[in-house]
Amino acid sequence: MRKEKMIEQIIASVGPMDAAALERCQRRLDNLTKPLGSLHHLEFLALKLAGVTGQYRPALQQKQAVLVVAADHGLVKALCKEGKTTAQRVADACRVDSPLHVFAAQNAAEVVLVNAGMREKLVHERLQQAAVAFGTCDWRQGPAMKEDLVLEALCLGISLAQAEADKGVRILGLGSIAKGGMLSALILATVLGGGVPVSLRLQAAASERAANQLALVEEALVLWNGETDARAVLGHFGGLETVVLCGAILGGAARGMLLVLDGVETAVAALAAAQMQPLVKNYLIAPHVAAEPGFQEVLFLLGLPSYLQLKLQQSEGIGAVLGMSLLRASLHMLNDMRTFGEAAVAVAQDGPGAERQSHAVRD
Repeated sequence: MRKEKMIEQIIASVGPMDAAALERCQRRLDNLTKPLGSLHHLEFLALKLAGVTGQYRPALQQKQAVLVVAADHGLVKALCKEGKTTAQRVADACRVDSPLHVFAAQNAAEVVLVNAGMREKLVHERLQQAAVAFGTCDWRQGPAMKEDLVLEALCLGISLAQAEADKGVRILGLGSIAKGGMLSALILATVLGGGVPVSLRLQAAASERAANQLALVEEALVLWNGETDARAVLGHFGGLETVVLCGAILGGAARGMLLVLDGVETAVAALAAAQMQPLVKNYLIAPHVAAEPGFQEVLFLLGLPSYLQLKLQQSEGIGAVLGMSLLRASLHMLNDMRTFGEAAVAVAQDGPGAERQSHAVRD
């Protein structure tokens, strides 16, 4: 009951973006020495930061971290014998020369690696132990998680985000490491999104792996009772990493953090969180176009654009960290460029710019 109350309070505390900061930020963007709206997505990112932080001109140095959650899936134990285990992938990610740590260091972002439910024991100084279970159950034989476990995982995610907020983190990247996490994410995207992603059907026509994923997604639909409540869907088909990330998104939004998604697993966590609290969408950005099926469909449901075409094959927070460089560029644009008034150059004399640009704007 206490966990339920905590979740309800967090959901209720997520508010809209700061309207005054958005208005002043838009005015400055319109008056920077460039054609109106010409830096498009960078302007959108600057506005997001203004609305989330409540500062129309956010400082260049925003404290950043990336939260990467690891867990195991019950179905994988039965079906997937090949490839690295979740624990092996986590061990790789713990190395300081891993892509995650290298790119995080470049962007001055702390890496927070969390074991939320791996079956194999792994002890490492860079891995936080917070397992709420030793993986999930096989959803073909019943729910992957009981309701109490879903609540515990959501509360863990909320606590992890709050801990980062208490350190002063304003930008939180998200990632996951879970063997079988992609399949779980595709099922969640199908059930929460109202249909099998078109991109999965297209990839299934050309790829045996995608065809196998589609077959399991369709099997899941046959077993499902039609319930669309996010918590129920997460409990039946989700992974612990997805539920923890869902909680982190709710907790981060409640504390006014900008949340940076990575691949489809983080996107479906966001979709579930947005069903619980639609205002969560205001606090999300998706920096890159993940190659995974279902990703673009989920972003469409969230109303989020994506930017970098990197064809990344890992969803371990790497894309989220790389996206932080876009946020830094947007802040440099907002803070380092001068307005027409500051630069003492002519404003537009006709068109939309004539109505929105003025020499009087100097801040």
